[in-house]
Amino acid sequence: MLSLSQEQFEKIVAQGLEGKPLEICGFLAGQTSPDGKQVVGVFPIESDDKSELTYSMNPLQQIKAEREIRERGLEIVGIYHTHPATVPYPSKTDVARAHWGETDDLLFPGYSYLIVSLREPTSPEPRSYYINGRRIPEDIEEESVVIE
Repeated sequence: MLSLSQEQFEKIVAQGLEGKPLEICGFLAGQTSPDGKQVVGVFPIESDDKSELTYSMNPLQQIKAEREIRERGLEIVGIYHTHPATVPYPSKTDVARAHWGETDDLLFPGYSYLIVSLREPTSPEPRSYYINGRRIPEDIEEESVVIE
């Protein structure tokens, strides 16, 4: 289970609507417990792709966010991005980019991948997944999202 506050969710949606029609992205920082992941902070990161279909985190902003998250005593629990015009389900590109190159090794094992669909801007749709491998849908596991 991935838990985040209404304010955190609204921050992601606002970033997505501001960036629309491009995909936006960032880190979810917080703590992991046996009950799931509690998001404490949302860290927007500019996408270098400037694309409606893909995102890639700006490396310098990514490093700065990772440092700030560590300094706060938190951990990265997930990555978020938007799908400006499509359903909130990992694309083939999302799954491929969750891996080191062409290997089966995950870049961020155990991370949640929160995707927020903005195809209906007044009704953003959040869904979160674990990406365990390259096969779609066999290696995609949905987790519940709680917004409080």
